[in-house]
Amino acid sequence: MAKIRRIDHVAIAVRNVDQATQQFVKLLNARHIRTDNIQEKAGPVRVAYIQIGENILSLIQSLEEDGFVNKHIAKFGEGMHHMGLEVDDLDEFVRETETKGFTIPLRDDFTNRKEVVLRPKDAAGVVLQVVEWKGGWDVSLEDRIQRILALQNVPPKN
Repeated sequence: MAKIRRIDHVAIAVRNVDQATQQFVKLLNARHIRTDNIQEKAGPVRVAYIQIGENILSLIQSLEEDGFVNKHIAKFGEGMHHMGLEVDDLDEFVRETETKGFTIPLRDDFTNRKEVVLRPKDAAGVVLQVVEWKGGWDVSLEDRIQRILALQNVPPKN
């Protein structure tokens, strides 16, 4: 049976990552970890990772006018986009989830992680991104930050 290890991060949809990062750093004394452009299956995004206490927050911005983040903002405004959950065995999680009758609309594989996304209608209106980090999970917050600093957010070459 797959085990959810923790909430990996909370992602907030924003119009401008750089401005939002400055706002969170100023408002909450957050620590900016890094900002990066990522090519996801759903489209390119700009992501800032910030630390608030023992938690990681990601601020995401569409890099395409009709990108999925901009569609979310047009419908709901800026705000929470998804919650990332870390799982110990993503393949087993997928098997269990599909056996229960749930649909997994998006699967993605990067050099450092693999992930699936669950529909908001299946989780009380919240998009859930379920992630398994390649190389195992990080025990400490500092280990997690070091992993973020070393991220290579690119799909693996087939």
